[in-house]
Amino acid sequence: MPVTIPRLIVELFQHVNYGGRSTVVLEPVRFTNEIGFQEGVSSIKVYKGPAFKSSPNYKAIMHEDRDFRGRKLALGPGFYPNIHDLAYNFRDRISSISFGSDLQGTGPEWGTMPVIIEVYPDPNFMGDKVTILRDVPFTETIGMQDNIQSFRILKGPNFPAKGCKVIFYEHIDFQGAAIPIELKPRDAMVEIPNLGLLPERWNGKISSVRVEGWSSSTVFSHLVFHDEFEEATLKDRWRWQDPRGFGQWGARQGYLQMNVASGVDLWHGLNFDAPRLIQRISGDFTIETRMPVTPQLREHGGLLVWRDENHFVRLEKTSGAHAFQGDVRFERHRWRAYDLVGRAPALTKSKHLFLRLEKTGDTFRGFASEDGVNWISCGEVTSSMLEPIWVGMHALAPGNIPPTETRFDYFRIFRRVGEAGDYQWQDTRRMGGRSQFYALTGMRNIVR
Repeated sequence: MPVTIPRLIVELFQHVNYGGRSTVVLEPVRFTNEIGFQEGVSSIKVYKGPAFKSSPNYKAIMHEDRDFRGRKLALGPGFYPNIHDLAYNFRDRISSISFGSDLQGTGPEWGTMPVIIEVYPDPNFMGDKVTILRDVPFTETIGMQDNIQSFRILKGPNFPAKGCKVIFYEHIDFQGAAIPIELKPRDAMVEIPNLGLLPERWNGKISSVRVEGWSSSTVFSHLVFHDEFEEATLKDRWRWQDPRGFGQWGARQGYLQMNVASGVDLWHGLNFDAPRLIQRISGDFTIETRMPVTPQLREHGGLLVWRDENHFVRLEKTSGAHAFQGDVRFERHRWRAYDLVGRAPALTKSKHLFLRLEKTGDTFRGFASEDGVNWISCGEVTSSMLEPIWVGMHALAPGNIPPTETRFDYFRIFRRVGEAGDYQWQDTRRMGGRSQFYALTGMRNIVR
């Protein structure tokens, strides 16, 4: 089959805010019934493809009727969380899709795409192709559970200068045996025409896929807050939350430590007892921390963006006793439902782990690094959170795993250049030499 080098890549979603079933479109579709989406599209993401630079005015055109007829909606690269908004006024009925440069369309640029993965249910790239752009925790969601016989990996528009790796896993949630496929800068593409010919006979055994694309996280470069926990007491901006006093924290010279007992979690249906150190913020930002990693992998915690029990995201290192065995995982929790956004294995042998979590509008991106310079993406996800929200660090010991001991060397907040003024301090009033915050919350289990 011929190789498609797309100018635009369109991702269709069944529900608003990118919910429900999804599919990817690279070429014109005469009738959306053929891809299972007739009259069933409510939100859309349009990415720049590898060939976009040759036609910078190219648009994806949604047609109300089949064969490219009826009302039209032209969309440039960007994200469109609800095409039923008055701004677009387009109903669910999208019956065909074309591409062209003669119509106007606007939209904010969105997302990064290191590679484009084409998977097929039959050998030699035959059968109905499915395109993968990011981590897939369970291939059933794209209709390809245990049904991938061949695949092709091409460079995406944001291909990292140092190369990229795609890992196919035997089980869901990036578990079990794995096939790592590296795409180097000099490679145009990598093709596996028949998984059944591999020594391990992998045909029909792929249940999750992860993209390991190294990138430099540089959108937010202006440092507006920095705490190395060198003071005897916490800065006034911090708020310590420990609902049942199960945790311990210690503000020691140069680091913050949280010791947590078994069973402490941050999970609907179980408990929200995890200790966390958070501060209030608004707007777009990046938060970052560095965690020492012990050979015993006792650490279990990381970065948290918290609105309430129905809206929060977590980017955390797991402990060695956890099912993820010390790997980094990125989660979204919304209305008491959980989504594993992505994962970053292979960093457990590093002496230090850097975590970074970015917020741009309603989009959150997680990154991990072993040196604080080269960042590996842990995925990105959309989650609407009404302000104010809280950001900071948390520690857990979920389930029956042994107590955990998590250290944080520092905590930083970054803004875009020119937006530093958007970060406003929330100093609490002093009460007899102690902040009002301490007096109201009654901090406990302080390790001196």
